[in-house]
Amino acid sequence: MLTQRMTKLAILISLNIDKDKNQKSLLKFANLYNDTLAEFKAGKTDLGFTKEANLKIDKQIIVVEKLWKDFLSNVKTLADGKDKGDKALDYVTSHNKALLKESNNLVSLYEKSNTSQNYMEKAMVKIVNLAGRQRMLTQKMTKEKLMCVKGQKEYKKSLLKTIKLFDDSLDTLINGNPSQKIPKPSNKKIKEQLLKVKKLWDELKPLYENWKPDAKTLAIIIKQNPILLKEMNKMVSLAEQETEY
Repeated sequence: MLTQRMTKLAILISLNIDKDKNQKSLLKFANLYNDTLAEFKAGKTDLGFTKEANLKIDKQIIVVEKLWKDFLSNVKTLADGKDKGDKALDYVTSHNKALLKESNNLVSLYEKSNTSQNYMEKAMVKIVNLAGRQRMLTQKMTKEKLMCVKGQKEYKKSLLKTIKLFDDSLDTLINGNPSQKIPKPSNKKIKEQLLKVKKLWDELKPLYENWKPDAKTLAIIIKQNPILLKEMNKMVSLAEQETEY
């Protein structure tokens, strides 16, 4: 999620939208990603993984660190307001997908290495991961929408895929999906939170699908996107805390 959030902020800075605020936020989330990566690196020794699993994780951490080093350098350039000719912006927008992919691969290695869960625990892990991916998608679709607004028409196809994935995943969380071994929720708190997310999404989806947005429409997307992210965060927290789905 953080890779997409940082990229979204980088684009907002380039569009001169709440520039000072977004520069501070960009640096904040860059530091958070940096700290999280360090925790991954330190934490693997405390989780009881096999030697083989540790070797795979070590290799993947090196891959992520290599990508992150240059990405961070360009993010700092943007956060410091020193991006000349949009060079740092171009780097961030063209390399964020690779960093996202390898970051996800690292998380997947951790998940696959933990084989101690029972059936229900595994189902809850899938639900938490699905809800967590939804958080990332809120940032990804906004990044892609902003790139479309900047005239980068090649992002339209990707945006449509992101919208559909968010839509389908939200439906899975609300109605369950036997093929993915995800049950339909019966927990009252979770059901209410998912309906709150759906209400927000039903309002925002047509705006993301508007290919000629005016300034008002864009302002609504920028304002409401963090609210959608916040509500998805609540959903992730509930899924992590509640013993029943």
